[in-house]
Amino acid sequence: MRVINCCSLVRRRGALVLACILAGSLFSACASLRGAPEQQPVAAVESESARPVVETVVLEEDFHAPELPNDFEDAFWAGLVADDAEQDLAPGEVVSPAPHDHLAEIKPQLSHEVLEQERIKYAQSQPAFDYPMTTNNKVMGWVDYYANRNPEGFEKGLERSGRYLPMLRQIFAEAGIPQDLVYLAHVESAYKTTAYSRARAKGIFQFIAATGRRYGLRIDYWVDERSDPEKSARASAAYLKDLHEEFGDWYLALAGYNAGEGRVRRAVRRTGSHDFWEISKTSRHLRRETRNYVPAILAATMISKDPAKYGFDVAYDERIEYESIRVEGAADLRVLAKCAGTDFETMRLLNPALRRYQTPPGATTDVRVPVGAAERTLIALADTPQNKRVLYARHRVRSGETLSTLARRYGVSVRAIQDTNRMGRSTMIRVGRTLVIPTVATRDYPGASPVGAVDVIDGTVVVYRVRRGDTLSRIGRRYATNARAIAAASGIRLHSTLSIGQRLKVVPGVRSSNEAARIARGGGRSARSGSTTYVVRRGDSLWKIAQRSRTTVARLCSLNGISAKAVLRPGTRLRIR
Repeated sequence: MRVINCCSLVRRRGALVLACILAGSLFSACASLRGAPEQQPVAAVESESARPVVETVVLEEDFHAPELPNDFEDAFWAGLVADDAEQDLAPGEVVSPAPHDHLAEIKPQLSHEVLEQERIKYAQSQPAFDYPMTTNNKVMGWVDYYANRNPEGFEKGLERSGRYLPMLRQIFAEAGIPQDLVYLAHVESAYKTTAYSRARAKGIFQFIAATGRRYGLRIDYWVDERSDPEKSARASAAYLKDLHEEFGDWYLALAGYNAGEGRVRRAVRRTGSHDFWEISKTSRHLRRETRNYVPAILAATMISKDPAKYGFDVAYDERIEYESIRVEGAADLRVLAKCAGTDFETMRLLNPALRRYQTPPGATTDVRVPVGAAERTLIALADTPQNKRVLYARHRVRSGETLSTLARRYGVSVRAIQDTNRMGRSTMIRVGRTLVIPTVATRDYPGASPVGAVDVIDGTVVVYRVRRGDTLSRIGRRYATNARAIAAASGIRLHSTLSIGQRLKVVPGVRSSNEAARIARGGGRSARSGSTTYVVRRGDSLWKIAQRSRTTVARLCSLNGISAKAVLRPGTRLRIR
């Protein structure tokens, strides 16, 4: 009745009235959507980092020399990061594909002969498990897939597990759940703290933001504890324990971990069964990903408990050990690395939850440092002036401000501000624009960047979110690649029209379109088996070279007669074998 009245009113007074009514309705709808950001659809990210926008760190308001605006921090929290706070990924944050995204695409199949061979291996191995193990055809199919059809990919996860498994097993034991459940992390993430799925799950144990917060993980502008191996493991153990208490079966608990307890609850109610294998016989109740998820975990557990039986000769990564210190206020990881006598890559590895590569301002943060470096770090940090603890500030331009006034205020040059914000030689800035200002501390850290994505290792897939004015060529120059390689990796035509916000896959340092496409599909960078030397490039560190060459920093130092703190110069040749 109300609609009829509105329409008759329009006929009497013209179309303008209807336009006003519709505009008001649209405004109300938009306002309600903004009030519930978790309901807004966000494009899935399959690999790499978010857009490399220069908005990484901020100064504290009590810094000295140069003097900062008194209301700096208040203005920052009042709205400078209002949009960023709702992003699941921080600009420049490095992420990589989550293996479980592909579970629905894989159909393990094996002949009767291969099935018998795998069962014989299992019978010969007979490792002890602390929760029921099943060896049906589906499980053995996944054993065959991991051991015979995709051994290289599985072995990388085995190697990486050496960093975390002892700690993870201890956490699960303390929680009172089977320790062997930790091997679900192999299927979820292959033990990558940077793993990020199409469903926006993140970290070794692949929590979406809502579930992570429910189990006590901090997820905000500065910190994302889904990426923290220890804290996410405790959350995972608590979640699995709750799922088991509800369903009374570890297989259904694992299914709930993947699909959500609501979906499994409905499947149990509709089938009247508490048997995962019975429920998963058809596609009516559980998605293929979940139907594959449980047998894949059982297969990963079987292999991980006795990898040699399945043909794996694993060189496990060294266990990550650390000490913790408490840092007051904001401090950049590069500064903390210098205080600890280590490098930035080590600090980033130890503190993956610090998504902005610095501790939050106005708070006390637990920071991990190498074993034996805690006291040294605290002493050195105490001697570091406040205005040299962070490298970049964010400033929102106000009326009457110019680059010159900002340069004087922050004690840097106009050229430095222009270069940091990719402005060329332009001096025009508009009111409301957010600029990233290099602080006086950047002079002590040549090459330091406000964007995390600039520091990614060549050959690692990252995601770039297109900004106004971007072209494939411009993005390529930023990442030492080219337009053809980006187009091939992203699955688009070379001359495709880019739209703002579009996500592109970029493989830094790779200029071959075929190679970039293969890496973007998860194939990894091809190794040149005959290469025994490496030519140092700009931005390289011993840690990066060691990771790329599948060796260790200690080995590189021994082969080349250098120390771990040696300064690398572009063009230098290093022996890697």
